[in-house]
Amino acid sequence: MNHIERADNLQFEWPEQGRWILGLIRPTAIAALAVTILLAILVAASKPAWALLGAGRGFIPEGYYHLWAFVLLFGTLFGQAVGWAGGSAIVYYAMTVVGLPATWATTRLAMGLVYLGLAAVPLTAYHFLFGGWLLNMPRLGLDEWLSANHSGARWLLITAHPIIDLSVIPLAALFLGLLWWLGQRLERDPLLQTAMTLILFLTSLAVALSLGIHSTLVHIRIGV
Repeated sequence: MNHIERADNLQFEWPEQGRWILGLIRPTAIAALAVTILLAILVAASKPAWALLGAGRGFIPEGYYHLWAFVLLFGTLFGQAVGWAGGSAIVYYAMTVVGLPATWATTRLAMGLVYLGLAAVPLTAYHFLFGGWLLNMPRLGLDEWLSANHSGARWLLITAHPIIDLSVIPLAALFLGLLWWLGQRLERDPLLQTAMTLILFLTSLAVALSLGIHSTLVHIRIGV
């Protein structure tokens, strides 16, 4: 099959794919709203942590640092989700160009590969670039210092930190499980689509929070 014939086949399949994409609007909106509310609650409950980070220092008042942190986390969260959607489309198209069939299985393969990149690459890159330095930074007394001076930040930076970092593992298992075990049902069931989209957004939220937590720990290292 030459490239012209392949392009004709892809154009022929686009109407059905377009209907499926339009059908994702409502599940995506529901999941996005739920995760945005969760992010707002987490940021509001951990204001002292974002005050320590001091994002926006110099052009917004100190009392609004947590709001700017919310904006940055929100942008990171949904930026990754949009990147996943665009990346999945690009990888899918590349797979069909090299000879894979334009089927739901190929679509799921592209979505799964890009999802793994979304979940693993940001944290892996961060630890690769800064991991050695972070391991050598003084940590003794960090828990006590936070408890004594910034108790409201301790639960996020100490208690929740490892939970957030490791949460990408079960989230990835759930996402890939829904994607592969449910097969064609995922194309037709809005509830399953909402669950899959919610897991995707939760993964992006975990990555965004993890990057924010690590940035905060680096920022306060000298004071500990």
